[in-house]
Amino acid sequence: MTLSLSQRLWLWCGKALKWLVILALVLLLAAVALFAWYMLWPTSSVPPLEQVDEVVYLDQGWGVRRESAPRQHYYYTPQGTSMPQGATTGAVRYDWFVHLELPFSDQRFADPDHLRQLRFLVDPAPTAGNPDQLPVGFTRHFDPVTGDQLLDVSCAACHTGELHMEREGRRYALRVDGGQAMHALTDTTRGAFAPKLVASLFYTALVPWKFDEFARRVLAQRYPDGKYELRDKLWASVRAFASSPQNNPFGHLYPVQEGYGRTDALGRIGNTVFGDHLKPANSPSGNYQPGNAPVSYPYLWNIWKFSWVQYNGSVAQPLARNIGEAMGVGARIPLLNDTDGPLPAPERFRSSVRIEDLVAIEHTLQSLQPPTWPDTLLGEVDTALADRGAGLFARHCQSCHGPHRVSEARQQALAPLKPSADSEWRIEVIPASHIGTDPATADGFMDRRYDLSPTGLTDADLEDALRPLLYRQLVRQVRYRLREVIDGRQRQGLALGELPALLADYPTQSPDARIPQARFDALLASLSELVVPLPSVPGVRTPAPDPLSCDLDCQTVALLWQLQHGQDYADIQLDALDVTRLTEGEALNVVGILVKNRYFADQRLDFDQQQCVEGFGTLDLPQQVRGYKPRPLAGVWATPPFLHNGSVPTIYQLLSPPETRSERFLVGSRRYDPEHLGYDVQSEGDGDGFWFDTTVSGNHNSGHAFAADPQLWQQHLADPDAQPLPQGVIGPILSHNDKMALLEYLKVHRDSRDQGYQPPAANCFGEGGV
Repeated sequence: MTLSLSQRLWLWCGKALKWLVILALVLLLAAVALFAWYMLWPTSSVPPLEQVDEVVYLDQGWGVRRESAPRQHYYYTPQGTSMPQGATTGAVRYDWFVHLELPFSDQRFADPDHLRQLRFLVDPAPTAGNPDQLPVGFTRHFDPVTGDQLLDVSCAACHTGELHMEREGRRYALRVDGGQAMHALTDTTRGAFAPKLVASLFYTALVPWKFDEFARRVLAQRYPDGKYELRDKLWASVRAFASSPQNNPFGHLYPVQEGYGRTDALGRIGNTVFGDHLKPANSPSGNYQPGNAPVSYPYLWNIWKFSWVQYNGSVAQPLARNIGEAMGVGARIPLLNDTDGPLPAPERFRSSVRIEDLVAIEHTLQSLQPPTWPDTLLGEVDTALADRGAGLFARHCQSCHGPHRVSEARQQALAPLKPSADSEWRIEVIPASHIGTDPATADGFMDRRYDLSPTGLTDADLEDALRPLLYRQLVRQVRYRLREVIDGRQRQGLALGELPALLADYPTQSPDARIPQARFDALLASLSELVVPLPSVPGVRTPAPDPLSCDLDCQTVALLWQLQHGQDYADIQLDALDVTRLTEGEALNVVGILVKNRYFADQRLDFDQQQCVEGFGTLDLPQQVRGYKPRPLAGVWATPPFLHNGSVPTIYQLLSPPETRSERFLVGSRRYDPEHLGYDVQSEGDGDGFWFDTTVSGNHNSGHAFAADPQLWQQHLADPDAQPLPQGVIGPILSHNDKMALLEYLKVHRDSRDQGYQPPAANCFGEGGV
C-alpha cells in the first residue's frame, strides 16, 4: 500500500512529535535528577552540626542574660535591607522565610538546627524581639512599596561571634557580641545558604502540593484568597535572585571563594550599589567589578573611638560606615527609573536605609566592651607570664596597635561631640608594601572605577556635595593647629603675640562652610611677626605634615600650609573628580553623602541634629591609602582567624614567620584552642567545611612577620633609616617562650581603663524621634 504525500507527512510528524515528547520527558527527568542531586547529595563544603549544651553570654557591658535589652536591640533592630540585594517586589517576605521548607523535605528552611549547621547563630529559645527563633541579625521591617514585612538582615548577623569548648564533659558556646561571624551568607557554592534558599523558593513555587501547603501557612485564615498572587510573588523573588550577576556562581564575579566567616565586603558593596542598582547601558557588564579579596568580619567593640574604620582605614564617620554596610547587605536605593533613565533631581537618593534605627544600633554598640578572658571555661591566666608578655607587647606591638590617644585640640577638630580626647583614638594606615600582607583588598579599593553619570549626576553635583565638607575640614584643621602652636610656644616660653586673641575670635562649629579668609590673613600676619624667618612649607600638592609625634616646628609648618595652601588643595581635589571614573572610595562617599542629605532634607533636621545623627560631628570624607590599619587589640583573643583576610588561624602562628604558618587549613569548626589563641587547626586529611588555601591570590598569609634574625634586628635598631627591615618583616624572630608570654598577656590586655561609655540620653532627632 502506497501512502500519499500528506499521509507520509502526518506519519513523519507523529514520529517527530513522539520523539520530542520522549526527549522532553528525558530532559525533565534529567532536570529533576540534577535538582535532586544538587539538593540531596552530600557536599563536603558543609560542616557537620555543632551540638552544644549551654550558651554562655559574656558580660561585655550588656549583662549575661539572653534577653538583656541592649543585646536584643543589637540583634534584632532592622536597618532597611532586603533579600536579594535591594529587591522590592521580588524581596523575600519575613513570613515566607519563617514557613518555607527545604525541597524534598518537610523540614523548615529556618529550622534552628538547619541554620546552625550553616553556621548562623540561633539562640536556644525565642524572645520577644525574636518570636520565630531566627538567627541573630535576622529580623523584619515594613515595606510601604509592597505593603509587607520584608526579611531584613542587620549588622549583628555578621558581627556576632561564638567560640566552642568542652569542660568537664559539657560543651559550651561562648557568645562574643560584636565578634566575627562564621557563616557563609554570600557564598554561592553548592550547599551554602543562598543557593539553598533560592532552590527552596523555586521548588515551592513549582510543585503544586508543596506550594499549597506553603500558602496555607503563609495566608492562614485568608487562604485560599491571595493564593495565586502569592505564587506570582514567589516567582518574582526567584527571578530577582537569578537576574543579579552577584548570585550567579558561573559568572565568576567573585573568583576567590569566600567560604565560612568571610565576604568580599567592599567589592560587594560596590557591586550592589553600582551594579545591581546602576547598570550603564553603554557597558555590557555595567559597573560590576570582580571581587577577589574576601575579608573576615571585623570586630566592633571600641570602634566608635577610632578615627578611621574599615580594614583599609577608608571611612571616618559612624553614619557613613553604617549606611555603606546597609547598602552592601541590601538596602534599596533607586538610582534609575523603569526605562533606565535618571530620576528627577528632587527625587534622587531616597533609600530604604532606616537611619534612625542605625543611629540607635550605633549608640547601643558604644556601650559594648571587649570580652574578658573567662578563666572558668578557658583556664586561669598565668599572671607572671602575662607580666613578662606586657613588656614584649610594649616593645614589639604597641607602637603600631596603640591605642594612640590624641590631644583635645585634635579631638575637637575631628570629632567635636565626643565626650573627651580619651575617646578619640588615632588610627594609622600602614602601606601594604610595608606590612607585606595580601594586597588584594587594598588594591581593589584603589583600582576599581565606577560610572555614576547614568544617575544624572555631574561633576558640578559632586563639587556641591563635597566642597562644604572640605572647607569645613580646613576651618577645623586651622583651629586645631593654632591651638597646638599656642600650647607649644607656651611650653617653651616663647612669645604668643596676637595668637590667643585670634583663637578666641576664631569660628567654632557652624553650618557655615565658608573660608574665613580675613582671619586666615590675620593669623598669617601674626605668625610672620613671631616666627622669623618663616619655615619653608611644602607645595600645594604635598599635604601638610601629620606624623604621630608632631613638635612645635612641625605644628607651625602644618598651620602655615593650611593657611597658605589649604583652600587650593581642596579645590584641586574637587577638580580631579570625574563622575564617569570615580574610585570606590569616592563613589561610595558621594552616594552616602547624597543619601544622608536627602534624608536630612526630608526630615527637616537642623545642623546640630545632623551632627549628632552622623556621629560626634565627624565629617564624612574618605581616606584612600593602599594599605591596612593596625587596630587596638583588647579582646583580640576572641576573634579568630587573623589578618584582614582570615588567613592565619591562631595568634601563635601570627607571631611566627610566615613560612611556618599553615598553608592550608579547614574552616567551619568553632572549637577554640586556648593555648594558641585561635581555632583548632586541621591542616591535613579530609574534613567537611571550607579548605582555606593560602597559595591563592587574595588568601595569602604573608606579612606581619616576626622574622628578623638577631643580627638584622640589632642593625635595624641601631639605625632604622639606614637598615630598614625587608618588606613584610616587622620584628625579630620570637622564641616559643616569648610567643607564649605575649599570648598570655593578650588574654588580659585592655586598651582603656574606662568601665563602659553610655551614650547621652538626648535624642538626636528631637523629642519623640522622627
